Amino acid sequence: MPIRLRSLACLAAFTLLTTAAEAAPDKERERREPPHRMKAYDFSAEAMAPAPAAMGATPGGAQDIQYFRDRAKAGEIPHPNTFTPEGLFSEHDLPLAAGRACDQLLCTVGEATGAALLAQPEVQYLAQLGFSSGLDPKTFKRAPLNLVAVIDKSGSMSGQPLDLVRESLYRVLDQLGPDDQLSIVLYGDRAHVHMAPTAAKDKRAIAAHIAGIESAGSTAMEEGLQVGYDLARRSGHGFKGTTRVMLFTDERPNVGATDKQSFMGMARDGSRGGIGLTTVGVGVQFGAELATAISSVRGGNLFFFPDAARMTKVFREDFDTMVTELAHDLKLEVKPAAGLKIAGVYGIPGKAIEWAPGGAIRLSVETIFLSRKKGAIFVGFGPADRNLPTPKAVADRPLGQVSLAYTEAAVGKPRSSAVDLVYKPGSNASVGLVRGARLVDQATALARAAALHHEQNDQEGAYQLVHALASLYRQDRDPDLAEERTLVFALERSLAKLSGHAGEPTPAAPAVDRVSGLPPASAPRRSPVVTTGPRHDLLDRIDQP
Repeated sequence: MPIRLRSLACLAAFTLLTTAAEAAPDKERERREPPHRMKAYDFSAEAMAPAPAAMGATPGGAQDIQYFRDRAKAGEIPHPNTFTPEGLFSEHDLPLAAGRACDQLLCTVGEATGAALLAQPEVQYLAQLGFSSGLDPKTFKRAPLNLVAVIDKSGSMSGQPLDLVRESLYRVLDQLGPDDQLSIVLYGDRAHVHMAPTAAKDKRAIAAHIAGIESAGSTAMEEGLQVGYDLARRSGHGFKGTTRVMLFTDERPNVGATDKQSFMGMARDGSRGGIGLTTVGVGVQFGAELATAISSVRGGNLFFFPDAARMTKVFREDFDTMVTELAHDLKLEVKPAAGLKIAGVYGIPGKAIEWAPGGAIRLSVETIFLSRKKGAIFVGFGPADRNLPTPKAVADRPLGQVSLAYTEAAVGKPRSSAVDLVYKPGSNASVGLVRGARLVDQATALARAAALHHEQNDQEGAYQLVHALASLYRQDRDPDLAEERTLVFALERSLAKLSGHAGEPTPAAPAVDRVSGLPPASAPRRSPVVTTGPRHDLLDRIDQP
């Protein structure tokens, strides 16, 4: 259905009311939380629309770092390849102050402030790039959905992983409305259509097919995806809405072609025909690299569910947004101001970045999805010449400029806009930038620490870096970052054992500035792997009584 734009006076962030399946209300019924294994579908489930929530937009690809969290919780040091900054940012609400009104489907907003990163001391300023929209929450409704669930039922999925898939499908069924339809493809040693396209209002028939999914065979993922895409094309013909394949797997292909290009080729061919792909990773055997590669194509995104609680939360709160593509072929160009250079980009895979004239960078994003959380892209700036002092930022003056171009997913119309990255001192910076500075510090520090552990066997260096990050988190009381504190503290404990620091008392960390993460000049950081970069105005402000 067409998406309307709201008046210029009411744009920037927007709110979305999602829709759920129509069902007869039953106020006497106690809604069941999903147990470890669901035996039957609750047909009396009452349709409940989530409360209004501020909306943003987020790049496709990895949409969380749950696999990384799961491994850290188990006492492991996850490999750096299983962690992406974009996955971390997409888990958080990172709102920027509204700029000028957005008169398009999607506009970019930006803001900059001072920074001091543990793993990148050369980064002196950090800019956040976000998105605002002209969508009207009062008129928005997700388009009817033709969903093809492609399910790995191989032996490796036996037990908890396949139980979680069944639970996921029941939760998906909760979110489907009368205009939606669902079909199911199973693959093990062979692939076949388990349930032909069925109108979502026939919940009893769909639930019976879900209950009948059993584990057997080896993993022929390529064949399963091929059957799924073929069915999506046939069922999508004449369907008035969007078509999407949703792949449920533990990503352990062991039969047929297993090279990423063959899977990527199918995903890209499907996307050219308007078929998106959502990859849902289940179980501890999840292969993050391959799943990320499959999902990082036009119309692709990725989620990992370690348990039923996480799965239920995502499908209940975010189903409409995880299947709604907002824009395609997004191009961003960031140009630094005189005297500065771009020293880091966080939130976009490196393969999507290329250098442009004048020290600028160009970013390409296949798909932008609707999002309840305002995930973002961050750009780090440092001095263009290390032999010269870092240019001192002035409030409300730009540190760079961003230009944006994209194609509206619904109508294929090209759009463009531009915005300055205006500098804001920490006390005046938006909450998204303040919070994002901590997350960028975390993303870079954990990536460096994981590499030190896995690639250089430097347990001491990895521990000192994570220990310094943990010290900052002990002073940060942002409730949105509670899960990050848990993650960092778990890694700190694991690395303390590996490096011989287990049992040492944790020294009280000095008070730190929330934006820069730096302690007062009288109490320097205690990290031998970090060197302090040049002073800038944030330090001057900290020193003031």
